[in-house]
Amino acid sequence: MDAAKLQDRIYVGYAKAAKRIGYVYDVYRPASAANPLTAKVASLNASFSAQEWTYTKANLPSKPFWYCLMDGRETQLGDYLVYGQSVHFIAGMQSELPILTVECNARVWVTRPMASSGFGAQGYSCSSAHTDDYVLGTQNGAGWPASILFGSRTLRHQLLPTSADEHGYQILLPMSNPIALLAGDVITDDLARRFMVAGAERNGQLWRLDMTELHA
Repeated sequence: MDAAKLQDRIYVGYAKAAKRIGYVYDVYRPASAANPLTAKVASLNASFSAQEWTYTKANLPSKPFWYCLMDGRETQLGDYLVYGQSVHFIAGMQSELPILTVECNARVWVTRPMASSGFGAQGYSCSSAHTDDYVLGTQNGAGWPASILFGSRTLRHQLLPTSADEHGYQILLPMSNPIALLAGDVITDDLARRFMVAGAERNGQLWRLDMTELHA
């Protein structure tokens, strides 16, 4: 038996187990930057565990990663899995290892400051929610499901005692995002919070963004 046949049999086993203990999730494969949940490619039984197979531990809110039982022959890295309000994206399909997903707890939109079209000395400019261009999601659109967690540097304003600190966050997005995310991009979530991208990492599994929350 070669590696490909072994992997195929592993996924067959996952599919049989998920059929008994999993719910039916719709599988979406992002086809554009506007809305990732328009191209449905399959409906599969899927079951999730807290990174172990005994099903005896509850997952914690600070840990968005899950092991997933499903037929991996019909999915690929970056697909979204949707069942009602439960939304995950696939963050790992490494050979002979469990399928890894990220549970989404928010929807986000990414905007980018408009480039100046003038020449020579320019007046003062800054990022504004009214003038930035949408590069991921559309204005008043559905947004991209993502995971938002505390987990980055917090900016403290010690000289302004009545000002709230600008807390650091991490945002996880799937590899299927078609846009190169950049430092300086602004992310808005479905709670109307705004974040500035301090750093963006694209690894072999997902996008990981270090963010700072912006206050009015």
